[in-house]
Amino acid sequence: MQGYTELLFRDVYAEIFSGMDVAVSPFISALPEGRSKEREWNDVLPDLNTKMPVIPQMMGNVADDLVLLANRLYDLGHPVVNLNLGCPYKMVAKKKKGSGILCFPDELDALLERLVGGMKGRLSIKTRLGRHTREEFHTLVPIYNRYPLEDLTVHPRTGVQMYKGGPDLDFFEAMLPEITHRVIYNGDLWSLSRFRELSERFPSISDWMIGRWVISNPFLPAEIKGERFDEETKLQLLKRFHDAIYERQVARLDGPGHVTSVMKAFWVYFKDAFDNGDRLFKPLRRITDPAVYEAAVEQLFAGRPPVAG
Repeated sequence: MQGYTELLFRDVYAEIFSGMDVAVSPFISALPEGRSKEREWNDVLPDLNTKMPVIPQMMGNVADDLVLLANRLYDLGHPVVNLNLGCPYKMVAKKKKGSGILCFPDELDALLERLVGGMKGRLSIKTRLGRHTREEFHTLVPIYNRYPLEDLTVHPRTGVQMYKGGPDLDFFEAMLPEITHRVIYNGDLWSLSRFRELSERFPSISDWMIGRWVISNPFLPAEIKGERFDEETKLQLLKRFHDAIYERQVARLDGPGHVTSVMKAFWVYFKDAFDNGDRLFKPLRRITDPAVYEAAVEQLFAGRPPVAG
């Protein structure tokens, strides 16, 4: 997730929680001549990613640029890279990137043929059912099946759905036998009970991408693997998690407004860990001063919701 699950987040997560096997990085843009943005590149440097394994994710629609990026990542030490064909945001999709290329199957097929044929390592793909309709998946699956993919992560929504409505589990279940690759499920995996429901329904799936819900429920990977937490322990760990992210953002960012802005973005997800989270989060939205923010967060974790200013 851009702006959230970057190296700083992954390091803090690995220090406090367990259960996560591997992370897929926020996407790296495939630029001409193999260039990349320094911030995106630094996020996947192996020497820095020592606390949690990471698979770099690529974003682009020019085959030669993607080949250059994939091979540069391979030479850096990443034998597997992921191609983002799922991003639903209009600003990405209108450029035929992310889910935007799914409604152009011939172009996608040509892109994959050039990419798989030219890259040194192995390719995994994250996809949605289509850009506009789920029926697009009937055309996409034979294309994916033609290539020796490492795996295929499927989010059973269309791109235009964004995150609205529920994943189309009935359609996904019907299409699952048609996919010849190892399938990783992604979409609305927010709790242990939800995981149990999905894993019982899809017994052939052994790998799961939690996505944005790991910010709201960072305990979930460990709970899936059998670990249990009482409510007091959860609150203490969540506070440690927040404080460690905040301290490192303070050290990294310039300007108090920038720090509070970044942290308020995290609270869009953190609030889901609390009863009446929307009400608790409301006062934080107006805060720009770090000292005021710190006091408000202390009150919140102590069970005394901050008062709106």
